[in-house]
Amino acid sequence: MFRRPDFRNDNERQGRTVVTWFMDSSALVKRYVREQGSKWLRAEITHHSVIIAQITAVEVVAALRKRFRQGDISEFAFYQARKRFITHVARQQYQVVTMNSQIVDEAMRIASDQDLRAYDAVQLATALAIIPPSNTSRLVFLTADDDLEVASQAEGLKTENPLNH
Repeated sequence: MFRRPDFRNDNERQGRTVVTWFMDSSALVKRYVREQGSKWLRAEITHHSVIIAQITAVEVVAALRKRFRQGDISEFAFYQARKRFITHVARQQYQVVTMNSQIVDEAMRIASDQDLRAYDAVQLATALAIIPPSNTSRLVFLTADDDLEVASQAEGLKTENPLNH
């Protein structure tokens, strides 16, 4: 009998070192669509607490729709993936960071200093806003976007790219 994989986080398991993942949409979409890096991400996500920016929800749904429009996934797969994502957000499997003026100001600084798209600057600003500058050791920024990965490293964050797995 086929069993659907369990995507719950198991951070409370005894002996597990909890590392917080801040995920942008390019990484998170791999949980819902099979592509390079998906297998690794799906196996690893249950071992971490996951934080996303508020705008990630819009970006993930748009990315799923784009994959359907381009013929990468069927209409059924699009609706199924979208429903699973919305359910995961509603069940608070992700801690969602609400956009605020501090994040907008930091995103403007990043956009001035780095060669990033606007939403990528917001993603990075959100990650920086949730951690004290002196304690980045327990946060890993997950992105499948090379430019955002480089910019995150330049801002002092540890990064992981699902495409490397």
